[in-house]
Amino acid sequence: MELRQLLYFVTCARCGSLTTAAEELYTTQPHVSMVIRELEKELGTRLFLRRSNGVELTEAGARVYGYAQDTLRNAELFRSVGCEQREHSLRVLTNNSSNMAVMLTAFYNERTHGDKTTPGLYLQFTECGIEKMIALLSANEYDLGFLFVPDTKRSALRYLIDRRQLAFTPLLDTDLVLYVGKDHPLANRSSVTPAELASLSFIQLEDDFFTVEDLLTGSPAFSKQTLAIRRVVRTNSDHMMIRMLEKTELCNLGSYWLRDTFRQYDFRRIPVEGMQGRIAFGYISRKGTPLSADTADFLEFLRHTLQSDAVGAK
Repeated sequence: MELRQLLYFVTCARCGSLTTAAEELYTTQPHVSMVIRELEKELGTRLFLRRSNGVELTEAGARVYGYAQDTLRNAELFRSVGCEQREHSLRVLTNNSSNMAVMLTAFYNERTHGDKTTPGLYLQFTECGIEKMIALLSANEYDLGFLFVPDTKRSALRYLIDRRQLAFTPLLDTDLVLYVGKDHPLANRSSVTPAELASLSFIQLEDDFFTVEDLLTGSPAFSKQTLAIRRVVRTNSDHMMIRMLEKTELCNLGSYWLRDTFRQYDFRRIPVEGMQGRIAFGYISRKGTPLSADTADFLEFLRHTLQSDAVGAK
């Protein structure tokens, strides 16, 4: 028996529907059904009555439900033992972002001052997609998840996270920009139009919560799907992205949350006309759960850096 089976069982019982449970677990209804059947076979009893409008616990299922809840709570206590031994910890998730890695390094250095006698900061940092981010935050395995959200997707994000008792807090509004290498023919342009994007070739990160075309919603050039960007390379690697921008004429469409602070690479960042302020950068956290002192300190450090970066850009 696996904890995953118990998690699926408890979620199905709480939702009263395999389909709803599948949505919450970010999987398919047939997969949920298979997991439940395996658990029933292992226990030698039916746990649910299948009805046209959902599922209902059997008498045995009701007993198992209580045991499963206790087991999952105890498992969480086991996982928390290691954290309790760490006086200071910071657990952060983000979409692919070299800036966040640099930011966390700066924060770590400021906290420890390079002094080995200073109590250490346990740092847990993972890059992932939005679905995994929501699951890890809901399971209390991480505290903050940073991401970009276009204005056309804000309500969809709210729908995804509200039912998991999560909330999105925006930190700043930013722009859709075109990244090119310093020797690219467009490197000295002050802006580009959405229509010009159709003639370029791109390296893009693998699509996650939204596609690049979603960010162009509202632009006449893309409103009828008459144009689409030409992806030549698709990757989940920042290293590949950086190398290709440096050494080829490929472009990248993206956003940013630091203009000059901690800037690492000499890429040109060219605004896409009409796309200013269309993307929110912020973080997801659990509702009603106070942030730890270390997490609050990092957010204050981040806000201060963003404020200083904005002032320096004027």
